[in-house]
Amino acid sequence: MLKLIQPISKKDQVVLTIKEAILSGKFAPGAQLIESKIAQQLGTGIPLVREALIELEHQGFVQKTPYKGTTVTELKPDEIAQMFRLRGELEALAVVWAKENAEAADVDALVALIKRMERAAAEHNPEQFCEADLAFHRKVWELSRNPYLVDALERVVVPLFAFFLMKYTRRREAYLESAETHARLVEALPVLGAAELRELMREVTSGWQADALTLLFPENGNGA
Repeated sequence: MLKLIQPISKKDQVVLTIKEAILSGKFAPGAQLIESKIAQQLGTGIPLVREALIELEHQGFVQKTPYKGTTVTELKPDEIAQMFRLRGELEALAVVWAKENAEAADVDALVALIKRMERAAAEHNPEQFCEADLAFHRKVWELSRNPYLVDALERVVVPLFAFFLMKYTRRREAYLESAETHARLVEALPVLGAAELRELMREVTSGWQADALTLLFPENGNGA
């Protein structure tokens, strides 16, 4: 059965093209992205490229730095370790607050995202898995009802997802195990107390840290 043709804006086309160039390695981590040069290569205007880079920054694939401009996201081992440590504490807090606000429809939404993760894992599609995984975590953050916590988590977590997606692919079994751990979290949300939920969320967020660091930075031994 043929798939329906999806309408896509010109900005979305630019976003997709640059993202594919990043994921394929044409734009390496740390590479500077010059708006005028990209616009010339794509045959489009600079404002459209600028809008696309803003969207890619939101997705975690690029970073804007004063006096340096826009570069492809690049993280060092110590930065990743620090981000994971902060993420573990912030998301442990977010899930406790989410428990206070989650209704049946919210739980259904989380379950639907886990099913997306499971399908992507079964097909070994890292990009779709990461999109569903990040959407799951964003839903939990949203349920905390604290915009400052959400903003902090966006800044810490989104670049991690993007950088890992750029740099390595996990084993199919690892994606399946991750989906199962997320499912356990949803099942536990209505029944566990705050301390147990915090610990389970830390397990969800740290499950792939050591594996990822070892694969990304083999020269560091344990990746730390």
